[in-house]
Amino acid sequence: NFEGSVFSKNARFTTLIFDLDGTLYPNNNGYVDHIRNNAEDYIHDTLGVPKENVSQVRKKALALANQTAIGLQMQGYEFDKNEFVEHMRAGAENFLTPDPEVQDLLYSLPQPKWIFTNTSEKAAREAMDLLGISRYFNGVFGADFMGEMCKPQPEVFHKVLQYLKLEADSVVMFEDSLKNINTCKQLGITTVFIRSDDPEQGFGEVTDSKAIDLADLV
Repeated sequence: NFEGSVFSKNARFTTLIFDLDGTLYPNNNGYVDHIRNNAEDYIHDTLGVPKENVSQVRKKALALANQTAIGLQMQGYEFDKNEFVEHMRAGAENFLTPDPEVQDLLYSLPQPKWIFTNTSEKAAREAMDLLGISRYFNGVFGADFMGEMCKPQPEVFHKVLQYLKLEADSVVMFEDSLKNINTCKQLGITTVFIRSDDPEQGFGEVTDSKAIDLADLV
């Protein structure tokens, strides 16, 4: 029973931190593919990459940094990151809708809850509003907070812990990226690995692991 587990009020875990994309909504609803198509359009239209190369450039960017914008910059491309993210995330309202099971789960958890995502705070809050979950969270740590770094770099996890004045062993992190899960484990943060069918995240990163659907925890 999830509510009677280590996440209960009497447990040592005082704070819950959630990734957003692929964690608080399923990445098979079409939105992740939509985001990546938008990113590839931008890479072609604005950065001038030939169409036959855009998918390779985008995938390399994600593999390099676990965040497409930073990964593109690492490859030498210059562009307005805010413009890129707005273009990439446009159209969320066509894919993201409230999930009562996820809402019930979040409502049942008494601990303070935060979003920790590699996308911008603005884009994250827009997604949270569409998902109907904003009221369950104390705030968002996103790309603006992290600056030129992003998950899975240990420095950004330390930055969040320092901001919240928390020890690593008092936190639970819900994630669909094994790269981020591995960093959490190195730092002593307890993790819940959310099942992902994404070939570029989750099981697409490492094949030897177990995972769950967030709604299965209700």
